[in-house]
Amino acid sequence: MNLSQLRFASAIASTGSFTAAAQECCVTQPTLSNGIAQLESELGERLFVRTTRKVALTPFGVHVLPYINEVLGAQTSLVHQTRMFHNPGKRLIRIGTSPLISANLLGLMIEPFRLRNLDIDVVLREMNMTDLYRMLDKGLLDFVFGVAHVHKGPWDSTFLYEESLIFIPRGTMWQGDTPRHSVQLKDIANETYVMVPDACGLSRATRAMFRSQRRKLQEYSGEAMSYKVLEEWAALGIGSAILPKSKVTVSGSASFPITDKSGRELTISFEATWSRAGTKPPHLLDFAKHLCKVAPGTVAGLHSGTKR
Repeated sequence: MNLSQLRFASAIASTGSFTAAAQECCVTQPTLSNGIAQLESELGERLFVRTTRKVALTPFGVHVLPYINEVLGAQTSLVHQTRMFHNPGKRLIRIGTSPLISANLLGLMIEPFRLRNLDIDVVLREMNMTDLYRMLDKGLLDFVFGVAHVHKGPWDSTFLYEESLIFIPRGTMWQGDTPRHSVQLKDIANETYVMVPDACGLSRATRAMFRSQRRKLQEYSGEAMSYKVLEEWAALGIGSAILPKSKVTVSGSASFPITDKSGRELTISFEATWSRAGTKPPHLLDFAKHLCKVAPGTVAGLHSGTKR
């Protein structure tokens, strides 16, 4: 196997399409398909199932995808560490992000700083939150973007943005009801919910939301490996789902903002965290100030799903 084949597999898993993955990897679709066939042959098992409607991971693909992404992340780190060795004066900001962070909003927060500091490289790494905070603690990352108040430690933090939480009903249970624009948590509290592993912060935030409203969360015994699978399982009638607004892809008629009994939308908050220990280089201090003063306003002004 080679890194190109691993990149092909990661791109297909993230896009759900051989065509889109080929465009993302800047190769022809036959090249990508041949690379995947060679990788599957070496691994001894199929990674993807292709139908006329979509491309999905096989159970084996779901199992090995985190390890594929781990190898690709290690390669990225190796390249950047090599560049740092040969050019120690190069300024770098290493940011770890939860998969739950909106890619569009991430760009809104970072791009203004990058445009003002073209000599600074920003390196992003997406991983589960436990590993990100471990790397932050060891000095392998400079900042972590994730769900607020998920981890406690000797860190400073600042609010970034918040998003509405969206209820996706199980199967067709809500079709035929009176048209509605939102649902109260009390009305959906008895549903069984499909969940993702407690790695990105969503499951913990969902449980905390139910506790804050004095409701018991009923969880499906299995776990989905992606936000898209949550939607698919909800459509199949396995259980209902809850996602931040930016992660919802189903049509508006099949998803509803969640409110409390006063009609206030329930949200999930995100924050940036960094270590308060040690002396920070000036460019890291400047970026922290940017996050504190500029990022929340930028996001709130340009994204309708956020509020302060």
